[in-house]
Amino acid sequence: MGYSQVDKLKTGLSAGAVLFCLIIFFGFGNNIQSSARSISENGPDEMAVRDTTYVRKLNESALNFLESGRLDSAAVLIHEAYSLSSILDDVEGEAFASANLAKYYDMRGMPDSTVSALEESLSKYEGTQKYTRLGNLIATAHHQLGNFQQSLDLYRELLDVSVQEQDTSMQVALTQNMGNSYSSLGDIPSAIDSYLNSMQMAEENKDTLALAVVLDNLASINAEEGNFELAEEYLFRALDLNKEIENWQNQITNHMSLGILYKDWDKFDLSRENYERVLELADETGNVISRIQAIYNLGILYTSMGEADLAMESFQESLRLSEENNIPIGFFYNRAGIGDLHVELEEYDQAIDNYQQALEIAEMVQGSELIRNTLQKLYETADKAGDTLLAYPYLQRYLALVDSLSLTEREAALARQEAMLGLRSEREQRALLEDAIEAQQRNSFIVWTLLGIIVIALIVVILLYRNVREANVLLQKRTDEVTEVNEVKDKLLSVLAHDLRTPISNIQGVVYLIRENLLDKEDLDNALNHIDFQLQQGINTLTNYLEWAQDHRGGITADMENFSLLTVIENSIHEIKKSAENKGVILVNKVNRKTAVYADKHMMNVILRNLLSNAIKYVDDGDSVTIDARETDSDIKLSIKDTGRGIPEEKLKNLFKPFNRVTRGTKGEIGTGLGLALCKEFSEKQGGTIRCESESGKGTTFTVILQKVNNKAEKLEPVAANKVKNS
Repeated sequence: MGYSQVDKLKTGLSAGAVLFCLIIFFGFGNNIQSSARSISENGPDEMAVRDTTYVRKLNESALNFLESGRLDSAAVLIHEAYSLSSILDDVEGEAFASANLAKYYDMRGMPDSTVSALEESLSKYEGTQKYTRLGNLIATAHHQLGNFQQSLDLYRELLDVSVQEQDTSMQVALTQNMGNSYSSLGDIPSAIDSYLNSMQMAEENKDTLALAVVLDNLASINAEEGNFELAEEYLFRALDLNKEIENWQNQITNHMSLGILYKDWDKFDLSRENYERVLELADETGNVISRIQAIYNLGILYTSMGEADLAMESFQESLRLSEENNIPIGFFYNRAGIGDLHVELEEYDQAIDNYQQALEIAEMVQGSELIRNTLQKLYETADKAGDTLLAYPYLQRYLALVDSLSLTEREAALARQEAMLGLRSEREQRALLEDAIEAQQRNSFIVWTLLGIIVIALIVVILLYRNVREANVLLQKRTDEVTEVNEVKDKLLSVLAHDLRTPISNIQGVVYLIRENLLDKEDLDNALNHIDFQLQQGINTLTNYLEWAQDHRGGITADMENFSLLTVIENSIHEIKKSAENKGVILVNKVNRKTAVYADKHMMNVILRNLLSNAIKYVDDGDSVTIDARETDSDIKLSIKDTGRGIPEEKLKNLFKPFNRVTRGTKGEIGTGLGLALCKEFSEKQGGTIRCESESGKGTTFTVILQKVNNKAEKLEPVAANKVKNS
């Protein structure tokens, strides 16, 4: 067994990196010492210029060795350049050497060494010529380790820098790498758009290498969609380009993609030939990660061929290499592959165990497509095993992730790709050409006939131009208003259908369990509580949508009056009390009965209901939600404070925007995305404001600032008896 993750953090470098440093240190220490002596024995200015020039030449020679595949020779020069640049305090030379070292690790298939050795020092080289290149290699290493969101965030940051520096070649590389991260996170439309943008820039820059990489990535997406012939054409074009520029590393990628394509195409012999070619190239170059991928893919191939023993051997060998070299994503795919194999053998318990381990990794790397596929396998396998109670929660999570809009977006992105690349079939092109010729012949006579009429009409149009222009302006204004209304309506109906589907599906699943007598008394009580909770969720959802829709039609205005704040609070607590009891949440009301405000009762009820429901959603059993009000000289500050898990800082800026969902609740609750937007709008309509303060792991506090009693308004109504005990 190789290093664990903790061991990696302690040592800082992988075993390969440590061995590399030791070899270089003992073999080439004299060169470093002689360089240091030359600096001390000669004039500092003259020697510094000469030695920094020497460092640059060392780095350029090392890069040439890397690009030609002479990795051992490159390693010698990288270490000497890095050591000498450190002595000379040559930050530019040190950044160049670090970028070469990252490329060395990349070509060796050692992404963990890239991250552990170079990530912390990246900020040191900001502003140097090699900053974006080094950052790109570190982000790519994160992607290879399965840290997809981390890689995407770094690619975005570096893309901004490359745009400022007008480095077009780096923009091409970063844009296509962002496509890889989007693809791994399951955002296929964004991935395709990134690839197409990268391809367009590569063609403009005549960047053969970047063009070949994008073609390979587009081939993978089309293979997944079943467009095998188009994917094969992309891969052949990419392989020819990589052979033309003698890039053996990308040839490995092309052969890997061809192996996957032919396996899905049921061309098993061609698939095995390409995987064996990958293993040959990986052994020649010492690329560990390519070897892991090829052995895993052979396991998938053997599974498809019905060779269970060979498949299990391949998965276990790839899993062993993934653990030894700290490749989490390799662990995911091999556990999933072993699970698939156990399903084929009808060994369902073993399959579920492996899928559960794979799911942990998928959640860790935040791969939505990986999570969804694994959840589907888990509930299907549990169902085959006859374990309905185990299958049900996996089915719930899976249904919550499935969104019909994603399929539409994916199809639209694929259509954009076809249109841009002009790779329609000959039959379609021929039919379009024939239709165009026929239409041209048919319309020729009409065009000439209408030409005279158009000339006469043109004179009339010029005379009426002023009136027409005014009419067009008015028409455009009305069109924009109608378009905006339709967009809001479509958005509202789409989200409403999506939000109501999940609680209804959950209730349907529980009713099925009750009808089939699969629940004992205790489980039945829990199921009924669950139905009650889901119904309350549905009612809250509908209420929020109706309130929001009416408000945006201009149908709600504030009806201001003086009243005791406690009356509205007690009414709101009564509405959500059952939800709090079901979840074991403690409600604490500290508001004094003498506290009075000048506000709209209905709007305050909506605000309190949403804030209390929101607080209950994000706390666990035993947590508390406290309502308090503090009177100042100018206003009343009403606070709703919970002891839950808090809101991430990056989510706070969009918290009050319509249709914005932060995260699921602690028991998977889904919000409408409108509750907090309503709170903000209704607070402002009453002449007040709302703000949120939160810290992850330490809870959240919402504060609504209200007007004090207006002495000119009607008298304060009497306060009803408390319905809950105040603290």
